[in-house]
This record gives sequence, structure tokens and C-alpha cells, in this order.
Amino acid sequence: MKQIHEINARLESIADELQALSDLSQENELDQNQIELVNELDAEFKSLEEKRMSLQAVQDKLDAAKAAKAIPETSSIVEPAQIEDSVKEDKQVIPARVKNQRVKHFASAEDAFTSGMYLASLGGNRKAKEFFAAQSIGVDADGGFTVPDPLSNALINLLESSGVARQACQRVVMSADTWTVPKVTAHAAVYYPGEAGAITESDLSFGSVQLVAQKLAALVKMSSEITEDSVVSMMDTVVESIAYSISIAEDENLFNGVTGGILAPASAIKGNTLIDDTNVASPSALALTDLTACSVGVGNPIVGARNEWYINSTLFHGPIRDLLNAAGSNSMRELEEGQRPTLLGYPVNFVNVLPGASASTPGDLLAVFGDLRLGCYFGDRRALNFKTLSELYAENDQIGVVATERVSQIVANPSVISKITITS
Repeated sequence: MKQIHEINARLESIADELQALSDLSQENELDQNQIELVNELDAEFKSLEEKRMSLQAVQDKLDAAKAAKAIPETSSIVEPAQIEDSVKEDKQVIPARVKNQRVKHFASAEDAFTSGMYLASLGGNRKAKEFFAAQSIGVDADGGFTVPDPLSNALINLLESSGVARQACQRVVMSADTWTVPKVTAHAAVYYPGEAGAITESDLSFGSVQLVAQKLAALVKMSSEITEDSVVSMMDTVVESIAYSISIAEDENLFNGVTGGILAPASAIKGNTLIDDTNVASPSALALTDLTACSVGVGNPIVGARNEWYINSTLFHGPIRDLLNAAGSNSMRELEEGQRPTLLGYPVNFVNVLPGASASTPGDLLAVFGDLRLGCYFGDRRALNFKTLSELYAENDQIGVVATERVSQIVANPSVISKITITS
């Protein structure tokens, strides 16, 4: 390559000059001009060496391509177009500025970028398609790129950490759309036989709980014309929106019930008549005696039960906090720094779907107490599934992001749960 030969010749010349100056410095101390000349030659040598290595790398790629394709030897001068083609694949790497961006819900900015470019490629974004074509990405049954694992993983992980129902209930893996789970309804009886007396036998009684899978789906639209700088933050927003919506729907079904949903209103905690119910006229009429009545509504706690409160944050930090403050015995530190979210010694979980301090409708569910792990089952028939729709919103240059799951919920043991509602 002509340019490489010229650079090599100049490098040899610089090396000779530097050697001469080095020999001179052994005899006499170099003056200021000679020192500046050494620095200039050293800088030029490093610059030319980097350029030579870059050109040599390009030449090596061309030589390898020619050997593989048996291309006849042509001019050794590399044309600009040849250099552009040889480094084309370098344009498909993740931009350095993207790697330094912060992400909330993905393992890394690179994962968020890859997920966003996948969605953009479905919408016809040329640059996104080129990016994916350069990656080692699988192809689905329809000939398109498969959904990147980071995108599915981010949705699943965020959903698992969101909402209350999914975390608090007993999780059951369903092997069919309708799944029966056994439960013990009567335990072994204990007797006190005399010496050499017969031991009275007892039987365990079993009942069953039937879980029926119901499909939940969330659909989000987003533009296919997203830039490299915005794709990371856009993907954080998309997965957060989907996970939040699904977790809210799961909580709404468990606590209040949804007509046509997983749990009907009469079967959810709010409408279940088998659950001990403490009635109050309004949130402002709530008294400490109502809270204690609810806490003892579960009766004699089952061994191993981990009872907790489930309350809207506006109710806890409003009327309930006023009751606790009015009870006295608060130190100055508690008044300044607040208190831990506990009530009567039990942890408090905040539930967004409960009406809270603004509740005014008869029958509104204000608070729930008990161990939902013992009282409620959450069945997983099919975990969160993810896909995209590239044609539905094509006329608006948008793509659809769809997340679906098949789950089931049931209040299996209402006796271990109690609640506070507004008087009907």
C-alpha cells in the first residue's frame, strides 16, 4: 500500500533524527530548541505509527477478503469506498455515549438500547434494521428478529417486584387452565390415653380450591422514529408502564374484584361475605377500637401466620396517623422524623387500588388485615409473554408493544383475613 510505504519511510527518518539527538545528548546537554525538536519528533512518530497501524488493519481485511473470494490482484492503492465498506460493520456497534446513560429497569444501557432498536426495526427504521442485521440475533418463525432476552427479562423482573397481590399471595404453578389445589380443612386430633389404653384415631379432612386461568393484556404504542440518544430512556418508560398497569390490574382484582376479570366483585376481598368485616361510617370516623377489632377479627392466628396490614397510603398518613398521634407518648424524634409504617405492631403495605382517605361510597374497602399467603392463592398458568405489532399502527408510523399473561386468583381461606369497610 503506497500510503503505508510513505509512512514507513518517514518513521525511519524520524527514528534516525531521534537517534542522532540521543547521541548528542550523551556528549552535551541539549538546548531548549533541541528539546522542543525532540518533543515534536516524538509526537509525530506516535501519530504516524497509529495511522500506519490503522491502514495496515484495513489492508489485512482486504487481503483476507481477496483470498477468500479469489479476487484477482488489483492496484495496491486503497480507494475511500473500499475503506468505507471494510469498516461498515463498525457502524453497527452500540454508540459510546449510550453506554454511559443511566437505566432504571434494565441490567445495562446496552440492553435497553438493543431492546429499543429491536422495536424500531419492526417499525421499518432503516438504521435499526442495519444494527440488528450486524448482531448475532436469532430469527423467529416469521423471518423477523426474535425478541431480545433483556427486553423480556426487564418486563418480568419489574412485574415481579410491582404490586401487592403477586408478592403477598401463595403462588401456584398451574399446569392447565383449570387447576385444583388441595387444602386441609381438619387436622389431626390429640387425645390423652391411659396406661396401655387404646389411642383414638382421627382423620385429616381435605377440601380443594379450583383456580381458573384468565388472560390479562396490556398494549402500549410507541413511535418507530426513535433516536439513539432517546431509545434508552424510552425503553425504561415502556417497560415501566406495562409492568405498572398489569400489577395494578392484579391488585384491583384481588382486593376489589373486576366484572369479567380474574375475580368477580363478590369473590374478591371487598365483596366476600365470609371475611370478618368491621364497619365505619367514613374514614374520618375511624377509631382505634375499629383497628383493634379488625386485628382480632382473624381469631386465633394460625401457627406460622405473618399477619400484615394492607392500606392506602393516604389513609395511613392521614386519619390513622392522626389517631396514633392523638394517643400520645410520641417523642420529639418521632414527631420530626415520622414513624415506621407499622400499625399495632404489624407491618403496613401500601395498596394503591384501595380508595384511602377519600373513600365515601358504602361498601368501600378501607383496610385488610391478615396473612394473604395463607388466605389467597395466585395461580400462574403462563408467565408474562411479550410480542410486538408492527402493522396495527403502521399508518401513524408507530408500533405496538403487547404483554400478556394467564393467571388466576382466589380467596381460599377467608377465615384468616379481616377487613374494614364503610357501612353499607
